[in-house]
Amino acid sequence: MDKRCQACQQMVRVPDTITLQQSSGDNYPLLRPLEKILATLREGEPPFDGLCHHCECRDADILIPVKLRILIERYMKDDGGIRPTITGGVKLVASAAEEYWKEVWFPLLLCSECQKEYIEDREQRRRKRRWELLGLFALLGAFLVFAYFFTAIVALCSLFFWLLLAFCWASQFRNRIKLQAWQLPWLEEIRWVSEALAMEDEYNLETGKTLDLRKIRHIIEGSENTDDNLSPIQWWMQQFKRSYFEIP
Repeated sequence: MDKRCQACQQMVRVPDTITLQQSSGDNYPLLRPLEKILATLREGEPPFDGLCHHCECRDADILIPVKLRILIERYMKDDGGIRPTITGGVKLVASAAEEYWKEVWFPLLLCSECQKEYIEDREQRRRKRRWELLGLFALLGAFLVFAYFFTAIVALCSLFFWLLLAFCWASQFRNRIKLQAWQLPWLEEIRWVSEALAMEDEYNLETGKTLDLRKIRHIIEGSENTDDNLSPIQWWMQQFKRSYFEIP
């Protein structure tokens, strides 16, 4: 469409959405976000061209594998409920369902400087977890002291909290979105990752063991059976099943 510029009052041509996406570096404007991640990973294009995902100005020295398990299909085999038996009684039948999940892998690339920040975030989370456990034990000790002097009141409160904790324990099995909160800001710096996660109803996201890209380069250079033009990311992809990098 044509639009008048409010600054110079000249008529200018506003490009369509696909052209705008291509001008922003998106070579696959018609694909879903997850499909864009896998396509650029296979082709070695940004954001998987070897630059650090955090600072985006230095070459990556560290590769952190990320496994994304997404729910493809679920259908009920048995709704469950109360069923009559041959002997004339009834029985309780548990519901059953079959699920099909797809595993997708992509790397988080970091330089040496950004890796230090990544490790610091991880250690800070661990320290916070330790303080939470210490606080829990302190509350437990205070509760035992209180229970020693007020037995009847504690008995009533214990029943209420037992029911509440049982409900919370049961509800955790319905939460299929598993991700450590401190990792999310790092993964969202990879282009299209946040959009891909937003489109999935149920998924599990895990990170693997950190790999040193400098050592991988030495392996490629010293191997006679490996193509010298092979990038460390492509070498890493060869260690997995091909289906992990196919569009679900």
